Amino acid sequence: MIIEIEEKAACDPREHKWLDRILNKIEDGWHIWDFTGQEDYKKTSWVAERGTKGDSVMELFQACVSRSAWTKSIWHGRRVRVTCHPRGNNDLIPQKAARLADEQLVILVENRESDGDFIRRVAKELDPALLNWMKQEPQPCRIDSVGGKGQMNIEVEKCGAKVPRPRLVVIVDSDKRHPDDTPSKEAKTLRKRCYESGFSCWILAKRESENYLPGELLRLRQDVGADYRIRVDVWERLTNDQKDFFNMKDGLSENPKPQEEKLFGSLSETDKKVLSNGFGTHVAKCWNEHRGDCRAALAKRGGQELIEGIGLIKKEV
Repeated sequence: MIIEIEEKAACDPREHKWLDRILNKIEDGWHIWDFTGQEDYKKTSWVAERGTKGDSVMELFQACVSRSAWTKSIWHGRRVRVTCHPRGNNDLIPQKAARLADEQLVILVENRESDGDFIRRVAKELDPALLNWMKQEPQPCRIDSVGGKGQMNIEVEKCGAKVPRPRLVVIVDSDKRHPDDTPSKEAKTLRKRCYESGFSCWILAKRESENYLPGELLRLRQDVGADYRIRVDVWERLTNDQKDFFNMKDGLSENPKPQEEKLFGSLSETDKKVLSNGFGTHVAKCWNEHRGDCRAALAKRGGQELIEGIGLIKKEV
């Protein structure tokens, strides 16, 4: 977060311990300190009356001056103003601000392993500064799951009742089965709950996160046998729409809807048979199989949507 500390709050000795806690997290690299001027803080009791403790505040102030020159414009999005007299939605008293600063940003997904690998790989390729922030120790962010969309809805409702609003972003599969389909009822209910609670919700435009895998990563999977290689060959001949809504884990449906029959109707019987079983339940491992650059291929599969999705995460960083 971008944290502004009002000088008047720094003149209240009762608030010093909370301001110190906020600075600890700024020093950890979780947040950045937005400030007015060094001389303004030198006059406060937070600095002037605390000996070496005050000196450390000024040392961190100087470090923040240089750090903010390259971090603030890159990925910090949420802003908090620390004040003893809150007036707006972004204003918090020091105690509440300190507790919020201590909390990790939570990215809530359906499966923390497979969806987590997807998010980290997208960040690695399209926004390395964000990934570096996520990976630092102690970690300022965690990718978590609580079950299916129904449980996610309950978790969002619970988080929405907290004051101040927690740092939470929700990412969920659309479960769409063809280009003219709409997100599942559960996904739309979850998005509505997020909107009502003030949280960002990214419903994937493709069927699931695995549908964003580029061919380069699918092909580089290790120890999978000749049948798998043939399956990748067939998959690469699919149209973009077919790739977007193919069930990557389970394959073609045995009881397809009319729109699915139309979508995959151009495939030969041989190709349908090859794709009938999909790539298996562990296909998401492909996100980690190959560590080389796949930025262009991923951007081609995900386009502007992935950039905008990363932007939703950065709104809470």
